[in-house]
Amino acid sequence: MNQNLQKVMGCALILSLLSLLTACGRTSSGASNAELYGSAVAALADDEAFAIVEAGAKNPVLLASSQLLDGGQTAAFCDVYYAADGEAKKIGSIDDPETTAPLSCDASGIYATGEQQVLRYEIKEEGLLELSEAVYIRYDDSGRECYEKTAQGNTTQITKEEFLSFEEKAQKAEPILFHYGASGS
Repeated sequence: MNQNLQKVMGCALILSLLSLLTACGRTSSGASNAELYGSAVAALADDEAFAIVEAGAKNPVLLASSQLLDGGQTAAFCDVYYAADGEAKKIGSIDDPETTAPLSCDASGIYATGEQQVLRYEIKEEGLLELSEAVYIRYDDSGRECYEKTAQGNTTQITKEEFLSFEEKAQKAEPILFHYGASGS
């Protein structure tokens, strides 16, 4: 393919990407998603898919993953980017080996769930990714199930009902759908 055609196709891809991101709307800060994340999405590797989600932070959050589940649109692991001070920065990863279900989110954060745990991540006002709340099924010395909750650095025992309530909240959250490039496929 000649270089001029490559340049034209590259420009068309960038314009398509920016229009896709612009279609996602404006943020609370007045900037469009394209303005916040266009360059970060353009810099993703070819095998990385992305999603822009509302997760209770001032700005939307960009998630990127090269590990989609079953070749679909969901992921259990991702890198997290947040736009602050005029640029998108990678602020961490959601990469827990116990996560077995697709990531999901609601206005309170991003959920990663597994067979014996539910984790909720938040983007703090200063643009930091934080594991803000987690519930676990543990086993005592005699093999009985115990339930724990960790929040703000404190771990407490909880009931099975409290664990199931938190798990239900994560299950009701919207699954995060990832897309490749400007085509969205």
